[in-house]
Amino acid sequence: MPDATETTDAKLRTLLEHLASGARQAAQADAARVRFSDADATLTASSGPEGDYPFSARFPLAYDGREVGDLAVYRSAGDFDDADRARLVPLAEMGAAAIISQRDQAALEQAAADKARFIHIATHELRSPVAVAQSLVRGVLKGYAGPLSDKQQEIFRRISRRLDLLENLVNDLLDLAAGQASGAEEVEPVLLNASVGRAVLLLQPRADEKGVTLTLRPWREQLAVMGTDDGLDRIFVNLIGNAVKYTPSGGRVTVVVQPEGDSVRVTVSDTGIGIPADALPHLFEEFYRAPNAKASEEVGTGLGLAIVKDLVQRYNGQITVASVEGEGTTFTVTFPLVRLR
Repeated sequence: MPDATETTDAKLRTLLEHLASGARQAAQADAARVRFSDADATLTASSGPEGDYPFSARFPLAYDGREVGDLAVYRSAGDFDDADRARLVPLAEMGAAAIISQRDQAALEQAAADKARFIHIATHELRSPVAVAQSLVRGVLKGYAGPLSDKQQEIFRRISRRLDLLENLVNDLLDLAAGQASGAEEVEPVLLNASVGRAVLLLQPRADEKGVTLTLRPWREQLAVMGTDDGLDRIFVNLIGNAVKYTPSGGRVTVVVQPEGDSVRVTVSDTGIGIPADALPHLFEEFYRAPNAKASEEVGTGLGLAIVKDLVQRYNGQITVASVEGEGTTFTVTFPLVRLR
């Protein structure tokens, strides 16, 4: 995959080629030569010694007070007049505006990539000490450091819950940074059935511990979609994990895989706390949590669904949600099917 610099250079080269072509047409000469030059590049629209083109005109490539170089137009016969200038000056201005816009866009993309890399490095460095601290706290709660009073146990349980929140935040930030970083992993045909099955298997112990019935209704044939194994796993672990998390003991979570024509649909339904109607429009925003989710004792960062939506859209899929507060929620994810050879 080409990096950001190679992509930007290719786009600028295309812009310059169009600018050269337009300048040749505007010069109204059968034999014309066009050169764009700046500190980085020189583009010649037609070859031949400069002595064959004795008539020339130069125009600054500038827009809104910013200069990016100059446009030189040569032709073999006939000096340039005011009519030529009237055609070439606006062309130079438009070319400069397009080049500046492309470079500004490239700078913004690079800044976003740098930000994502910083988040990835920072959160990666946090993951290990948080995990170690959580392990030590759990060891103390299990009595490995000796008996605790009731007050000490309550304090350590509160510390453990806060460390759970911090650990979830670090993991979610890593997932978010991985999705936003430049040079993201290329998609390929992967088995959707396998990803859903892994997510259910991973979350089954948690459901059993809570007393929640977790049921998978798989499809008997292999169903492939464009994506990555890691990305699909994050989607379904997040959706099924949320369903288990916000479903009280005695409730049900049902996962159904069903092909529909050229697509495949995965629904994750629960009988949990549901989502208030006024919270639904904000559900996929970063760091947003519905009021009733905040009021629960469950740990959450508000990043999981934002990551899910980003991944689903990256794989050309769609995600929808239907919910009634106090009754339950259903998330539906749809992906285009890929035919395996």
